[in-house]
Amino acid sequence: MEQASPDSLAFRERFVAWLIGEGARARSIPDLLDGWCSLLNREGFEIHRCNLATEAVHPLVTNTRHVWFPHSADPGAINPAVIIARRQFQLGEAMVDEILFNTGSQRNPQYLASPFAKVEEVGELYELVRPTGEQQPYPLFDDLAKAGCSAYYARRLTNFAGLLQKIGLSTMRAGGLDPARLADLRWSLDLFTLRLDTVMENIAKETLARCYVGVDPGRRVCDGMISRGAIVSDEAVVWFSDLRGFTTIGETLDEAGLVTSLNDYFDAVVPAIYAQGGEVLKYIGDAVLAVFPYRAHPDPGSACRAALDAARNGTQMLKRINARRSDAGQPLLRHGVGLASGTFSYGNIGARERLDFTAIGSTVNLASRIEGLTKEAGRTVLCTGDVGQQSGLEMTSVGSFTLKGIAQPVELFTPA
Repeated sequence: MEQASPDSLAFRERFVAWLIGEGARARSIPDLLDGWCSLLNREGFEIHRCNLATEAVHPLVTNTRHVWFPHSADPGAINPAVIIARRQFQLGEAMVDEILFNTGSQRNPQYLASPFAKVEEVGELYELVRPTGEQQPYPLFDDLAKAGCSAYYARRLTNFAGLLQKIGLSTMRAGGLDPARLADLRWSLDLFTLRLDTVMENIAKETLARCYVGVDPGRRVCDGMISRGAIVSDEAVVWFSDLRGFTTIGETLDEAGLVTSLNDYFDAVVPAIYAQGGEVLKYIGDAVLAVFPYRAHPDPGSACRAALDAARNGTQMLKRINARRSDAGQPLLRHGVGLASGTFSYGNIGARERLDFTAIGSTVNLASRIEGLTKEAGRTVLCTGDVGQQSGLEMTSVGSFTLKGIAQPVELFTPA
């Protein structure tokens, strides 16, 4: 093995000090990438831009891209058809451009003509950037030449869970990177990847928790709320909705059609709930249990209005989805929504071998009972008087009803 020079040994000592200090404290990809690139520039690598691409553990996002610049810059245009979301992070003088890609990104011609497509095949490349006006090996190099870059290095990274990760960076260092500098860069990348794996694993854990138990419950689980019997109490408007006649619909559909119908329904109501500051806690077959916490809104009245607005918007979206289903010869979907306000509890409940993060309490039961009356009352949305009154919206009484498990009749209201 070739002996590292004193300069390289000094660089590596400083790099390790950064890695176990600032690098170990980085909790996000932008923070970690900024720390590493900033260190390289302090060490004279003269990085112009650095692009980190990673596969994602996410039901919608297939890949993410983070591009670091030493200062605010135009991150460049990307085909909007392959983008789910894009945002920039200002980190001191530096900037990181983050893009979340959908499933079409790897087939995008812009990607196929990039150095990363080549790196997937060969694992690593280092090429000098030719002067402006000369033929370049990749379209990206035209922009790099105009910026005064001298060379480009890219590499496929060793990573956790078999996810594909690639990193590429351009330097403005005169003559590019000499063999000693390249060796130092490769060495630092080996250790950088170890920390990146930890950050990626935490992101995957948090993503899966949010997807399967909800945003707030997922955060609590990741923060350590995992003991059986650990519950918290909160005040909220509780939403319970259910598809009408779904058992009958299920008898006319195969499994694929059944799943499509459920997804169509959830696509209608869940975005409407989240758009109004709500939180989906649970799917129960074809039912949705959600809450609109008072703490997430300026006051209880705002939470009540948010829940009623979500019910209206979700129902309107369901009508649009039904128009498409009708054209396709699929059965139409109808639902009922019950809303009640008050205290509820949620947390880890179950057997020692199998826990569930679920909600309990009289307010949850009341919302469920109210939803069960929507068909009888001939209304899509029913709520208690408290929800209607606090919302400040015009409401219509549909009468008083005796509900199972509720001692006194409950007067129910629907939006006028």
